[in-house]
Amino acid sequence: MMLLNNIQHIYSSLPHKIIKENQPLADLSTLGTGGKAEYFAQPQSPDELQQLIRAIRSEDSPFELPLSVCVIGGGTNTLIDDGITHGLTVSTRKMNSLKWLNDSTAEIQSGFSLPVLVRTLRERNIGGLEFAEGIPGTLGGALTGNAGAGGKGVCEYAESVKAVDSSGNIRTLARGEFEYGYRICSLSEEELIIVSAVMTFNSTLAYDERAGEYFRSKRGTQPLNARSAGCTFKNPEGVSAGKLLDECGCKGLSVGDAAVSDKHANFILNKGHASSADICELMRQCAERVYENTGVMLEPEIRRWQPVFCVQ
Repeated sequence: MMLLNNIQHIYSSLPHKIIKENQPLADLSTLGTGGKAEYFAQPQSPDELQQLIRAIRSEDSPFELPLSVCVIGGGTNTLIDDGITHGLTVSTRKMNSLKWLNDSTAEIQSGFSLPVLVRTLRERNIGGLEFAEGIPGTLGGALTGNAGAGGKGVCEYAESVKAVDSSGNIRTLARGEFEYGYRICSLSEEELIIVSAVMTFNSTLAYDERAGEYFRSKRGTQPLNARSAGCTFKNPEGVSAGKLLDECGCKGLSVGDAAVSDKHANFILNKGHASSADICELMRQCAERVYENTGVMLEPEIRRWQPVFCVQ
């Protein structure tokens, strides 16, 4: 507690007392698994995040450096380890503003809800993001994983991305300075915390209600009201991971309270008090079964939580 008091003293100049100790993380994950953060912060602006990182590096900081920093947004598509996550965990959920720069371009902070963004475009009758109907999470996570469906992804609309580095500096990466593909973006490999993106949409393209309804109906085949991290595995080229898992008899498999959904075989659910270790073991068993029966090695779409960088 003495260390925490010292931390709060250092950050007294910030507008919010944002450091917490031993913060439970399970409620921040859609899977509902995971342990606690040794230290936890939820900055409410990019400037506050900058101040936080710089304060950690200051001469009177009580932290022992290097200090690992993890980031969590909407907590979808993420598997948080059991036990203590050492270092600092940063939640971006309070950085959630959207500012229109013109009729088709907006600067959107990383904690902004992807479903709310889709709804906003629908209300403005701007098409393009119909494929994202029903996809949960925040913009930051959607960019790092290039969330999408139907051969399209969120990164297609990013003109530039702003991020904070391990020195507390703001970096701007323009289109062309990051690459993306199916469920992947090079931003996830950068030692950066995304704080916002400038997104340009086609304001002359009207929202396609039929396309939106199509993607909403596809989500209807998924167990959206259950605790999951979304699709467990990426689709191999030319085939559905869910179809392979179903054909290999994975529906209903379980480890502890972790179970493969009876509704969609590519969803692993937390049916009670599953641990992240239970989820990992069930993923291993499913992938092994598919490989033994088909020769296809499934690649996880759920991401094991890792530090973004270390503050030196």
